[in-house]
Amino acid sequence: MNSVEIYATQRGNWGLLIGSLIFLFCSIYLFLNINQVNSPATAKLISIVMFVPSLILVVFAIKKLLKKQLIVLIDKKGIVFHPSQKLNYIVWGNIAEIEELKLPRQRIINIKVIDSEKYINAENQKFLQTRMKFWNQMYGAVVSFDANTLDKNHFEIMYIFDEFMDDYKTSLQTKTN
Repeated sequence: MNSVEIYATQRGNWGLLIGSLIFLFCSIYLFLNINQVNSPATAKLISIVMFVPSLILVVFAIKKLLKKQLIVLIDKKGIVFHPSQKLNYIVWGNIAEIEELKLPRQRIINIKVIDSEKYINAENQKFLQTRMKFWNQMYGAVVSFDANTLDKNHFEIMYIFDEFMDDYKTSLQTKTN
């Protein structure tokens, strides 16, 4: 089976871009029609205050839209959550269970591992390490993510996980026996 890459959706970035453009155009319109309001000095100040952040947000949203963010990488070795320069594989042999947690309007996918402390201590970003500790205490999973924020739906993601688990976890267990 080939590797599968799952990316973040871009819906939120499109909303940010559209909202920022609306504020940008409003600030330009206000600045161009400054003499038609009761207090031109206040209108000028408001237009400048609206212009600068909206311009920054437009640039930020465009950069985010141009960059596809890889969230999960699945291949024959295992799973990598938030791949970066340092690939911390959760190898198939160390995965105890992959489960789906159904919450209102959310589908959380939890990856439970055999030696969770090893993976938590290997994480070098403090925020992610704290998040991993929390999810491990609450659900016994070191990696969890909201399937609604990904470019594949949760049924497809769980099917991919099941296929890989059947192919690679089973083959790893037969090799060790």
